Amino acid sequence: MKDILGTLFGLLIGATLVIAGIVWPDYLSNYYLFQLREFEMTMETLKQNGAAIEQIRAHQAGFQAFKDSLFGQMSRFADLKSLLIVLGGAYAAALVAFRFGDAIRAFIFIGKVFIRAREEEDFLEVYKTVVAFCEKRANKQLITDEEMAGVKNEDLRGWLQDFIAVDIVTEEMIEEIIRSEIEMYNYRSYEEIDLLEFMGRACPAFGMIGTVVGLILMLGSTGSGGADIAGVMGGMSVALITTLYGVLLAQIVFLPIASKRYQLKESQVLLMEMMREGLLYLKRRELAETAARDLIIYLPPKLRKKVLTEEQAAMGQDMGL
Repeated sequence: MKDILGTLFGLLIGATLVIAGIVWPDYLSNYYLFQLREFEMTMETLKQNGAAIEQIRAHQAGFQAFKDSLFGQMSRFADLKSLLIVLGGAYAAALVAFRFGDAIRAFIFIGKVFIRAREEEDFLEVYKTVVAFCEKRANKQLITDEEMAGVKNEDLRGWLQDFIAVDIVTEEMIEEIIRSEIEMYNYRSYEEIDLLEFMGRACPAFGMIGTVVGLILMLGSTGSGGADIAGVMGGMSVALITTLYGVLLAQIVFLPIASKRYQLKESQVLLMEMMREGLLYLKRRELAETAARDLIIYLPPKLRKKVLTEEQAAMGQDMGL
């Protein structure tokens, strides 16, 4: 039911925003056009009232100063109507194309890219934890609750408590459970990535819709009695700025964020695969040397070289070299 309502809601929003783009006054959407309208109305009033030439020139100089200022130049690119057509239209399309709950959480998905990626230290912690615990289990020593609680990675800590501390859990069960976890994580991640990529494709499309609307408005401002300068500028503003917004939102926001989300997913999946292998070594009570030899391939090359150097140095000290 929610998905049906979401589809209807998205269609309603999309239609409303396009209509708003047609009927919304340009001077209430763009501050530069608002100032231009005020300037023209004031100039007309001054001329009708027979104002002194100095007063007219002072008014012209004030508007020229606004045009030349940084704020005046930037205000030409700020258009509320264009933003509503592009961003609002793309989001409305997402409401139609995706499940209502996923579309509502779209901006939460965007926020996830600012979460810290799995760094070298995360892989190093898993490596050192598994090797240390393998050594204890190979020597038939118990891994204490305090040692498990000291593991920083939440997934690894939970799996250690669920799988290693409980003897009835088999290797096959560990393999199946963690593989299922990885598959579900992949599935949820691809849902987020697909939504972000969809909005990245939809923004330029709605930018073109805004361009068509702007061109129609611009042509409607011309007639046998001459062109309405403010109307022409308003239509051209919508036509060009919507295209600009569509391209910028796609190429700077949604598509790069989708790519970043994919990289975060791959990093997390690799770490989960490393933990899966480590847990299997612990369950089989493998030697620490065996676990270290196989798990070290998950470490980045520079970190791998550093770990090998440290282990060789420690081995040399143990041998009295």
